[in-house]
Amino acid sequence: MPSSLLVAGITVVLFALLPEVAFSKDTANNDYLAELQQHARKIKLSEQRVWHLLLKYNPRFFGAVVSEADGMDFFNAPDGKTNPESELSATLASFFLPSDQLKKNKEHPQCNFPARFKWLDQQLKFDTNRLRIQVCDRLDRWVNELDPVGVTLVFATYYLNNPASMFGHTLVRIDSRDRGGERKLTNYGANYAAIPDTDNPFLYAWRGLTGAFEGRFAIFPYYTKVQEYNNLESRDLWEYELNFTEDQLNTMLLHLWELGDTYFDYYYFQENCSYHVLSLFEIAKPELRLKDRFFFSVIPADTVKIVMEQDNLVRNVVYRPSILSQMNQKRHAMTNVQEQILQRIVKAEISLESDEFTRLSTQSQVLLLDTYMDYLQHQSMQQKNNHEVKIPHSVLLTRSRLQVAEEKTNAVTHFSSPPDHGHGADRLRIGMGHNDQEPFMEFAYRPAYHDLMARDEGYDKDSEIIFMDFKLRYFLESRRVRLDQARLLSITALNPYDSLFFKPAWRMDLNIDTLRDRNCNYCNVIKGSYGRGISYRPAFFSPLLLFTFLDLRTEFSDHLERDYRIGGDVEMGTYYDFNNHLRIKLSGSYQAFILGEHKRFFTSHVVTRYAFSQNLDIRLEFNRYDHNNEGIFAVNYYF
Repeated sequence: MPSSLLVAGITVVLFALLPEVAFSKDTANNDYLAELQQHARKIKLSEQRVWHLLLKYNPRFFGAVVSEADGMDFFNAPDGKTNPESELSATLASFFLPSDQLKKNKEHPQCNFPARFKWLDQQLKFDTNRLRIQVCDRLDRWVNELDPVGVTLVFATYYLNNPASMFGHTLVRIDSRDRGGERKLTNYGANYAAIPDTDNPFLYAWRGLTGAFEGRFAIFPYYTKVQEYNNLESRDLWEYELNFTEDQLNTMLLHLWELGDTYFDYYYFQENCSYHVLSLFEIAKPELRLKDRFFFSVIPADTVKIVMEQDNLVRNVVYRPSILSQMNQKRHAMTNVQEQILQRIVKAEISLESDEFTRLSTQSQVLLLDTYMDYLQHQSMQQKNNHEVKIPHSVLLTRSRLQVAEEKTNAVTHFSSPPDHGHGADRLRIGMGHNDQEPFMEFAYRPAYHDLMARDEGYDKDSEIIFMDFKLRYFLESRRVRLDQARLLSITALNPYDSLFFKPAWRMDLNIDTLRDRNCNYCNVIKGSYGRGISYRPAFFSPLLLFTFLDLRTEFSDHLERDYRIGGDVEMGTYYDFNNHLRIKLSGSYQAFILGEHKRFFTSHVVTRYAFSQNLDIRLEFNRYDHNNEGIFAVNYYF
């Protein structure tokens, strides 16, 4: 037989057999897939906690579940958002997808969902002779670049200029093998945040409360967040280095990869930055149940407390002060004379060549120059169009001539306190009191956050945020229950006067209150106010704080003439701390309404607080509104 005929015959036979070989391979794949799906159902894999964590399932009524993830590409089954078993079967099936059937520029499901693949492989022991393991180049490069040996929970302190950061912010730092010690800033961070589509603060707040923003995870160089928080916004950072094994870190990283292509409806008080950061830690170590204690709200500081409560989870706590805190630490060490010279240098009243400066000791010159350079750096950062640090050459030259290193001290002055030291965000209040007519009992609850009479460890000591604070009173003689007050949102930033950085104090308040300056059987009024003022503290940590405000006020009630009144008030007052337990507040105001109902009257308040612990205090209050008086004794419990 000619050789050409032999080759042709073999070719015909091979082409005839190829469909049968392909069919045999597909049949084998289908058989193995069916085996895996059947075994998964038998051992009830879809009911296990880890599967629910991976798919973000939350329980609902009557045994139902629903995933928090809202991007449908996160699921393999059409009903995967609500059906864990269907999603598990579809996920297993996706792992068998031939590479030539992938859509253009799409990763294989084994590469898209590596955390699920890893866990299912651990549970089902995949036979690599029957399931082809895909090569995931992008994923491998990403994991190798991050190369985690640790993870750090980072808390950025409160920032009242941004509604999303009023309660602080949490993110994670991924600590790589070769980026330790002085190179920690070169690590990567992971952050969950809303993607806003408006700059309007009221619309921002509303959309954040109703879940109208998309929330997404992002990876970024950690130093960019240090630049943003520490330098641009002058926020201290608290870093909590956590204990996880390298395998646990790998699982968390693979899950973070899965989250990169999906989104969640962002809820300001529930599914926020802190909530989803906790979910990463639960993925790494499923026996942790960090989210279970939260019901209505998830506050960043409370998530830090939960983490701190876990046995052996936190390895170390590091304080990273902002550039402003670093400067204030140096100012705190100055004498009055040195502080005055610094202010004159800043105001360009004296130069660095003047006798007033050069006759100082070398150590004093070093302290002043280092502080002045911190000031110049801070001012440069506040220029929105250019964050380049601008320090004049003459200043750098003068400092370089002083061959003295900056004096280091082990006693670091903290201008913020660790968030885990703060009281609980929720507050329950029970009190008894008496007004001019009758005695009453008082019951109040608020889910957030902090008022100026509470102990301020863990909080910004010069600000308060009160949200949804509802107070009921039961009047013993008239035997009725009335809504005494509902503070929907109240924010105060006292911003004590600083000769180098003047920021006015400000406050705003929106509430339903009792109309206290008249006798109308405890009728209610809707109030709104906004004010500016100034406050003064003699020294950084002085127990005395003085304040004054000028407010614009509007009130609406059908118990008022013309149903409204518009005016303003002037208030002056003081806070004084006798010690960590005892604080007193004295204040008085003059209110004048010139539109709608015309009225003028004085108010005065005396409040004394004694704290038995961070979460328990008692208060004695005396309030006078025009000619109406009341006294109250109350117990406050924070949790």
